[in-house]
Amino acid sequence: MFEFNLVAEAVVVFFCIGLSAYTQSTLGFGYAVLLVPLLTLFIDPKSAIALTQLVGLGVSAISYAEYTPRTKIRSIGPIALAATVATPLGAWVLLAGSEQTILICVGLGIAISAMGTLIRSRMSTDSHIETIKLQILAGTVSGLLRGSVSMPGPPVIIYQHWIGGGADQIRSRMFAYMIAMALPTTIILLIMGVFSWQIIYYAVPGLLAVFAGNYISQKTRNLMTEQIFKSLSIALLIVSATVLIIRGFTGTN
Repeated sequence: MFEFNLVAEAVVVFFCIGLSAYTQSTLGFGYAVLLVPLLTLFIDPKSAIALTQLVGLGVSAISYAEYTPRTKIRSIGPIALAATVATPLGAWVLLAGSEQTILICVGLGIAISAMGTLIRSRMSTDSHIETIKLQILAGTVSGLLRGSVSMPGPPVIIYQHWIGGGADQIRSRMFAYMIAMALPTTIILLIMGVFSWQIIYYAVPGLLAVFAGNYISQKTRNLMTEQIFKSLSIALLIVSATVLIIRGFTGTN
């Protein structure tokens, strides 16, 4: 882990968050998958996850406000509720786990994202009727990942692809889910003591970085071809998961 003074560290964090927000806005995912591994190079893993969780609320709000057509939040209520209920258990793992355990959990979380990407690419385009059981299952797993490693997306996006619909519709539902889940779970994480004053200090410039990353993405995202999109998505997941799992097992900083 690199050592910087507080100001230099804040500048590095600003850059990492801006790059991750740009990735999220451009690829449609990747905020936490990229940000957590980057931040663990400069701050401890628990703080990296906590900062990702806190700033993630801003990312979710901006994405939902920016995107049209906009899904009504009540339509994804059962999944968001299940995630909210499960988040405290995931947060307990974050607060109680050792640094090596957290790194391994983050690596596994990213590996789940990679598997989710692969599953989505091989899914049929047939639509399915929503069921409350699958909503609760997807939301529960998402909440556990939200609380422990700040990566709630994969279970829900797999479920949304299973339901079916075009890319715009799926993306719209995901943005609605993220803001509906992020707001109550952020309050829960705050009450549980996940966010220190240092995390709040970093979150303020972090929100500015989110606006900057989204703005740059809006100007450049149309330049990305489908092949580049797919290649970057898979590469991002594989490299991030591999590095973190190795660091977790070897104890390398």
